[in-house]
Amino acid sequence: MEGSKLPNREYPYYFIKLGRLFYVYHSYKDVKEKEVSNYEFTNDESVAFPVDEESAKQLADKCGGHIVMKNATFNDYISQGERWSQQKEEHMENIYH
Repeated sequence: MEGSKLPNREYPYYFIKLGRLFYVYHSYKDVKEKEVSNYEFTNDESVAFPVDEESAKQLADKCGGHIVMKNATFNDYISQGERWSQQKEEHMENIYH
């Protein structure tokens, strides 16, 4: 019975915000034998990358952003991740096509 309540219970998750922009993802490149991080941001919160608290702390520190906590049901969290994933796929297709 308890398992049926799981999707409706609220859980915290986190976004990284830099000014008015939300963190989407980052990548690493080697530039002259030095690792350089590239961070991608969006002004659309609905496709921001949802992260756990520890990852949020690390990312905010690395990119100079701040942490925004969200509370949502498990299903809402999954939907956020799915929107992020689709946006990232479309972005990558546009870059390479």
